[in-house]
Order: sequence, then structure tokens, then C-alpha cells
Amino acid sequence: MEIVIVLLYLLLLLYLIGKLRFFAVPKMPRKLFMAAFLLKAAGGLLFIVINQRYFYNGGDSQVYFTAGKVIFDTLFQNPLHFLELTFGPNARKPPENLAAIIENIPAWNDVRTYMVIRVNALAHLISFHYYSIHAILGAFMGFTGLTALYKTFVARFGHKRVVLFCLFYVTPSLVYWTSGLHKEGISLLCMGMLVYRFSLLYGTGLTLHNISAAFIWALLLALFRPYTFGLLLPALFLWYIAEKRRLKPFPVFSAAYLTGFAALALIGKLLPRFNVFAVIADIRYYFVMYKTGGSEINLQLMQPTWQAALLEMPQAFINTLLRPEPWGNIAVAQQLAAIETLVFTFFAALCLLLAKPSLVQQQNRAFLCCCLFFSVTSFLLIGLTTDNLGAIVRYRSILLPFWLGFWAVLANFTPFTTFIRNANKAG
Repeated sequence: MEIVIVLLYLLLLLYLIGKLRFFAVPKMPRKLFMAAFLLKAAGGLLFIVINQRYFYNGGDSQVYFTAGKVIFDTLFQNPLHFLELTFGPNARKPPENLAAIIENIPAWNDVRTYMVIRVNALAHLISFHYYSIHAILGAFMGFTGLTALYKTFVARFGHKRVVLFCLFYVTPSLVYWTSGLHKEGISLLCMGMLVYRFSLLYGTGLTLHNISAAFIWALLLALFRPYTFGLLLPALFLWYIAEKRRLKPFPVFSAAYLTGFAALALIGKLLPRFNVFAVIADIRYYFVMYKTGGSEINLQLMQPTWQAALLEMPQAFINTLLRPEPWGNIAVAQQLAAIETLVFTFFAALCLLLAKPSLVQQQNRAFLCCCLFFSVTSFLLIGLTTDNLGAIVRYRSILLPFWLGFWAVLANFTPFTTFIRNANKAG
């Protein structure tokens, strides 16, 4: 029965991809997007199989699924309990009437994790309680977020639509890590739709629909991934300012980020309660002291100062972008991640050699700076706080469209395409 329902859901979602205007991209056949979604769904199913087989208790996704079922079961016992557990506030003292139920729900005091449990509870309404359906729904969410980002890029760089399609929909990390009903897929949906809606402010203007939609997606991203939201928001704001006022974006972004770092350092000194660097040090402490496994980086505890963060930024950037390495005695999963990392490095290096910024129209450079500064600051935060290579590979996955998209747009691939075309003619 489960297989039948899975197939029916796949057919339904493929139908929506084929019919909804959102999934229409000029000069790109719908069938390509359908095939990309099937690949994404396969990634989601593979994700739950691997997690159930190799991770304790099936990994985080299994925990979210099970906790969501606990909330769903209250619907038939007391619908008001279901509504309060699904839509009411958490991270508070459990109400007496819900205390017995909350004992069986993990992460009550963690707003971000509990948000994912809420989504799983709602998914149980239509999933027939099949874990595989949750994986497919999560894959569709991640796919929708990717499509939103893809449309944003193609609207500005239509001549790169093929290479961008390959990067967004075929990159293994994006296929695997952003599928399934967990933080990465949901965060990618919120992030992609926020950027897409924000980009429409330049086209259709400051309409109530665009503003309200952007606000809702921003709020959801802040709930699911507050650190990502905090890093994306200034990049979007600077993109808007630079493009609207026709300023040179790179100096604007550079000056703004340097000023912002100085302001954070000053605030941390004058108001220790709002010391961002202390928060970073606390997150690192959690990873170093409580996370175990065979893929750790040897990070030392960090002092809660801007000087300590600044000194460690180069190594943090290297840890996020260039690791894991494809040598040493590492597991198969790490070897695959290492090969992918090596490909990313060569791709960025190739694009840097072929870079021709003059081909990028002035009005589109602010968007590229938004992608660059957001991805770099996010990589730095991951590297400063995380000592587990598996977690790094997972966290950076939702940033790959911005990072790889930036390099793909910057490069001039005309010499390669000309060479291939001439070779085909000669053959």
C-alpha cells in the first residue's frame, strides 16, 4: 500500500510541476524540471534509508517524524491540544494540561527544532503516517526553494540557464541534504522564496502582495534558521540599496560589512549582554564538548572576543570550503563528500580563471555581491562554530546555489563552447 501511495504522490506533484506557472522558465522544458524533481525525490528516499540503517534512532528526521506523530495523535483526543501544540508557542513552561504529552516530544525548549516537528505534525494529516511520504514532501519543498533561486538567477543571467540548472538540480549535496522533511529542505524553501519574492520588488514593484509574501517567508526563515536569516537580511538590504541607487556594489558591500563588524565589536565591548562573539564561542563550546564522532576537526575553545574570531576566520573558511579532504583513512560517505568538495574547488578555480566581470551588466552586479557576501559570511560562521565535517557538509549545502551560482555567472565559458562546437564540426 505504501508503494501505491508514494507513486500517487509523485504523480500528483509531477502534475503540479507541469501545470503551475511558478515552475515555468523560458526556454527550459517542463520535463527537465519533472526529471529534476524525481531525482530530488530519490535523494529524499535515499536519505531516510541511509539514516535508518546507519544512524542511531534513524537520525534527526526520524525523531521529527515520530514527534510529529505524537502531536498528530492529540487531534482525535482533544483537537484544542493539537492546535496549541502545532501553532502555539513553545520554549515555555509546559501547560499542565499538556505536560504529559510534551514529555514525549523532544526539543520543546528549542524553537528551531520544534518548528520542524510542527511541520511534520501537519504532514501527518496527509501522509497516511508513511515516513516515505514525508521524505517526498520534504523533497518537494527543497525543490521549490531551488526553483525559486533558479528563477531569480535566470531572470538576470538567462544565457547561463543550462549551467545553472545543472549546478542547482544535479549537485549531489543539494539532491541529498536538502531532501527530506528536516531543517535543510525547509530552510532552503524559505530562503529561496524570500530571495525570489525580494527580487520581484524590482520588477513588479512594492506591491502589497510582494511585500507581504517576502515578510512571511522572512519570518519563517527567522524561526527555522535565525542565524541564516541574520546573515541574509543585510545582504538583501544592501542589494536593494545598491541596485536602486545605482551604486557600485562591491565597495558598498565591503564598506558596509567592515562597518558592521566594527559595530559588533564595539557593542560587544560596551554591552556584553549583546556580544555576538560570545554567542559564537558558546555554539563552538557546544560542538566541541558534546558532539562525538569520527569526522571531527580539532577545534579549540574560542575566546568571546572579536580578535579571536578574526584570527580564526581564515581557517574557518578553509574548513568549510576545502574539507573533508579526499585522503586518509575516512569512511565511504566522507570520501564522496571529499570528492564533491574537490570538484567545487576546481570549478571555482576554473571560473576564476575564466572570470570576465565586464560581461555582467551593471544592474545585476549588486545581486552577485549579495550572493558572494551572504555565502562567505555563512561559510565563516559554520567554520567558526562547527567541528564536525558531516555537519559542515550538511550546513553548507543550502548555500551552494549562491556560491556556485556566483562563480558560474562570473565566468565566460565561450572559449569552451566554441572549442566543443568546432570539435563537433571537425568530427
